[in-house]
Amino acid sequence: MFKVGIVLFDDFTDVDFFLMYDLLGRAADSWTVSILGTKPEHHSHLGIEVKTDGHISAVADQDAVLITSGKRGIPAAMKNAEFMSALNLDPNKQLIGSICAGSFILHELGLLKGKPLTTNPDAKTALQSLGGNVQDTPLVIEGNIATAGGCLSLIYLIGWLAERLFDSNKRKAIQSQLIPAGQLALFEALIATTIQSAELANSHNNHTKLANEFRTENTQFNCEKH
Repeated sequence: MFKVGIVLFDDFTDVDFFLMYDLLGRAADSWTVSILGTKPEHHSHLGIEVKTDGHISAVADQDAVLITSGKRGIPAAMKNAEFMSALNLDPNKQLIGSICAGSFILHELGLLKGKPLTTNPDAKTALQSLGGNVQDTPLVIEGNIATAGGCLSLIYLIGWLAERLFDSNKRKAIQSQLIPAGQLALFEALIATTIQSAELANSHNNHTKLANEFRTENTQFNCEKH
């Protein structure tokens, strides 16, 4: 069974965590979910207490790690040395995702510096000021890292995770009860297209990177030859 860790901190955005936790809970037979933080419990922006299952350093043992968001929570977490130093993430071995301002943390860790990412619309300018290559799209995939912008884009983020670990049928099973009555076809097309478009862009970016690396190596070889 896969292990999924949710990174939590004080002043997290309620909907970002609780919707994420609810969606993951709809496939409890497929993965175990652990809430990880720096304290035995953290409080949401609205004051709701959530108990953690372990220390944030346990992210290194997870198959997938998802980072929540928070207008005040994210800046505070980024200033917390214990929090940042314990986030030992490896995109070569893990699937990593963030919702809204959670991408600030991935950018700060150096995992997405210079690479495409997204965040919630009202945080776009702030992330750009830090050098973030922010895309105006709900889901951006870069290798094994996915960032989602806007609280409701969680449906794309969890959908991406389900498809990467399993398949589209698993995604559909998780999301089926969330879709408004009479709009199944409409929402399914939107969700599937959004994830597929992000994966295609990811594939294109990787091919471009490989081509650029090849050209650079070839140029260096020719220079050495002459």
